Parts: sequence; C-alpha cells; structure tokens
Amino acid sequence: MDAGHNHGQSPPTPSSTETLMAALLNVPAAQLPGLERALAADARRLRSRLAFLLLSPPHFARALARLRSMPLPAKAALLGRALLRSLVLLLPALCPDHHHLLLQPPDLDAALLLLAMCDSYSPAAASPTPVDWRAVIVDDVVASALSVSGLGATPWAALAPYVDAAAKCRRFADVAAVAAGDGGTTTKDGEGSGAASYAAVLALPPAAGDGAPCAICWEEMMARGRRGVCGLRPCGHRFHWRCALPWLARRNTCPCCRAELPAEDPLAETRRLWRGVERMARGG
Repeated sequence: MDAGHNHGQSPPTPSSTETLMAALLNVPAAQLPGLERALAADARRLRSRLAFLLLSPPHFARALARLRSMPLPAKAALLGRALLRSLVLLLPALCPDHHHLLLQPPDLDAALLLLAMCDSYSPAAASPTPVDWRAVIVDDVVASALSVSGLGATPWAALAPYVDAAAKCRRFADVAAVAAGDGGTTTKDGEGSGAASYAAVLALPPAAGDGAPCAICWEEMMARGRRGVCGLRPCGHRFHWRCALPWLARRNTCPCCRAELPAEDPLAETRRLWRGVERMARGG
C-alpha cells in the first residue's frame, strides 16, 4: 500500500464526544473530584424529581399537559436549555455565572419529561394509538437503573451522562439551526448573533466616565449619575447605558472588539460555548 495515499488530506473532524473528552483532559486534576461530586449530586436531584413525577400521576399529568401546550419552537428552546445546562455543569469554566441557565419548576418538570420521552422513544411508542408515556418512561428508567452503568459507582458513572447530553447539545443546535434556516452565521457587526442574556446585561458593572467617546454614539462619556456608563464583560470596554442596552438587545457582541457576552437564545449560547469547548480541547 502507498504510505502517502492520504498525503495532503485534512484529518477527520473529531466528533462532539471526542472534543468534549479532549477538553476534559485539560481540566486540572485537582478539580476533577469536586466536579465528580457536583455532577453526582445534580444527577441525584434530577432523578429524584423525575421519580416524583412518575410516582405522582397528577403532577405527571400537569407536566405532560404543559409540554403538549407548548408550540414546537418553545419545545426546542426548552430542550436546548436543558442540554446546554449539562454542558456548563460539565465544564463550569466555560460559563462561571450560569445561574440563568438553571431550570426551575414548572420548566424543570417539563424539561425532565421531554428528555425522558426522547430517551425512551422507540418505533413501538410511535404507534397510532395513544402512548402511555408514564409507563414507557418507567420501563426505561428501571432498565437504565439496572444496567451496568446504572449500578456502577465509578467517576465515569457520574461524568458519562453529562458528556452524552453535552454532545447532544451541539448536535441539537446544528440540527435546529438547519431546520430554522439559520446556519449559525453572524454579520460583520454581530447582528445575527442574537440578544445578550438578560442576566448578563443586569450584571454589567457601572463604570466611571472619563470623557472618552462612547463607541456607539461617539459622545463623551461624562460622570452623569451613578449608572450613566457601564463596562462590558469580559473585555471591559465602556459605553453609555442608554446606548449599550439597545445594542445588547439586538446582539451579544461588544461594538469595539466583538467579544461575546452570554446569549439569551439557547442555540446561540450553545454555539458560543462550543467555541470555548474547542479552545479548551486545543489547550487554549
């Protein structure tokens, strides 16, 4: 065989799981035990909540009704947030202030039910007759709990479900973008990147005006009130509040350096954080 047969060809693109594992290899070893404990505790909390729904027919029916009342875009956003949550818990350095991504009831119940329905879906469950989703999910949960991975007590048993969900996070964002006719691209000034996260905007610190021009309106930034000027994170560039708020309502990028703030849209936020995963995987 010709040893140079593949000469000049690009190496295969790593899968989402491979990229995540490469990023995890760059997490300091001293942080891994704490990460394992945090993920195990979170998994126990979610399992307990799902068990409560399955053992309480009225609460299960309420969560199912809420899920069925959502239009498809709302379901996609909910699923995107649930998967994105796994990514930031697995690699917390990507988004230290991730509290805005945490789901609370009734959104948490609807998201747990939607994830369980996706995991337990089978062609048999897609029959024309009404599906008893509670029975289907119970069977899947019991089978998973009695599996080798479910009975295990190794560090990988805590990490594996989050690696799997985080990998689905990227694939789901790609599929959803194609379905919506959005390839995930942005315009030169960040117009297509979506609004900045409300939580990120509210957390912006006030800054002192020193007479420098605001990059949005080009007027001098003077000390006019305690919150007349704000500083963007992570770059630190300063702008008038009255200019920054309309800008960030349309795009999540700094007008000076294009540094990205967290995005409100879960699919845009997935693309932003995944770029961070790829940098971590490269050791950056």
